[in-house]
Amino acid sequence: MIATIHTFGRDLKWNPHIYCLIPELIYSFKKDKIKTFHHFNFTKLRKTFQFEFIRLIQEAGGLKKPEEKNRLYKDHPKGFYVYAKFKSNDNDSNDASSNKNSKDIQGCVNYFIRYAGRPAMAENRITEYNKESKTVGWFYNDHKDEKRHNVTDNVIDFINRLIIHIPNYHFLTTRYYGFYANASKKTLDKVHALLGIKKNKDYSREKRTKALKNKLNKLKYRTHLIDSFNREPIQCKCKATMFYTYTYNPFKDKRNDRTYRKRCIDEMHKMRLRRRST
Repeated sequence: MIATIHTFGRDLKWNPHIYCLIPELIYSFKKDKIKTFHHFNFTKLRKTFQFEFIRLIQEAGGLKKPEEKNRLYKDHPKGFYVYAKFKSNDNDSNDASSNKNSKDIQGCVNYFIRYAGRPAMAENRITEYNKESKTVGWFYNDHKDEKRHNVTDNVIDFINRLIIHIPNYHFLTTRYYGFYANASKKTLDKVHALLGIKKNKDYSREKRTKALKNKLNKLKYRTHLIDSFNREPIQCKCKATMFYTYTYNPFKDKRNDRTYRKRCIDEMHKMRLRRRST
């Protein structure tokens, strides 16, 4: 699967949840075959998620008292909430959409990508900034009633609402599992071959190295001049290409270079062409 973590809601509160894209097929390494897979036991999924989530909280130092852990299992006997848009034969599922089968695959992918790359808040939701009172006005539409709610925050409180959703340095918000992982590119190629899907791009190391070299080459001073003025800056009048040999530093080992600087400036002034009067 491909999973991404989303930490905020429309009201900017801390609401971490995970979006997952799961292919409806299984790949067999032994038989080198694939088969479709449409059934998910949502009861086991919820309870497994509940167990792993509580275990991670305990490893992080939380839920030190046994009664706190037991209360979570008692209050949620069917596991923690899982919202999944897949076709399911799990009759014990209490999820609102677990029995819905989304046929719009590209729509699901676009929805996933939108949440993977969006910031915590769009700039157009900020309606006002009062410099005197140091407050920020913004709004959000609630999921329940889709009504607009206007909020006025202190500047510092508003900034705090936003920065808590900035991930830590080097933290990957999107992760790949199974044959989607980088270490399983060969397996994914086999799956594509069995499905008759041709790769749109060549992601080999040689191809990526060449693409990076071309990208860096566009940032060079020489390339910019050629693109902007259609002129080769290191080409001599004799059409030969000049190469760097050494750099002459006129100020090397000179304590007083004021006279030399003045002479250079005077020479540059003499070389200037006067503007023609119209």
